[in-house]
Amino acid sequence: MNKTSIFIAVVLVLVGVIGFRLATHNTNSTNILRAVNTDNLRHVALKIDDMYCASCPYNVENALKDTPGVVNVTVGFVGKEIVNGTVEGRGEIVYDTTKTNPDKMIQAILPYKGSMLSDEATRSTELPPLSKTFGL
Repeated sequence: MNKTSIFIAVVLVLVGVIGFRLATHNTNSTNILRAVNTDNLRHVALKIDDMYCASCPYNVENALKDTPGVVNVTVGFVGKEIVNGTVEGRGEIVYDTTKTNPDKMIQAILPYKGSMLSDEATRSTELPPLSKTFGL
């Protein structure tokens, strides 16, 4: 292959990747932080089971971001221990009580299994970062 052929191949791959990202990009999922009435906010922590790979937290996080009423969310692995082929995960979610509740969020992440660890009032939309991946 000559340099021109390689250049054209690289450009076509980049155009394809960028085109795919634009076609599948969900603006609701990527920009959920917006002006909210902090009087109705709650912070829930979910235990999330059945995550087995590095993309699982992203799948769960995006499903939660698409849930109406979710203001902010972060999902990650709690530890590195693999039990029955899966790693225990955790989700931290700030949500508007007038639009959703923990039961709706748990339904939104199916087929992953969620259970509520805590649910408390909050005035902040900020969440601490969680680990998204793990090393074996």
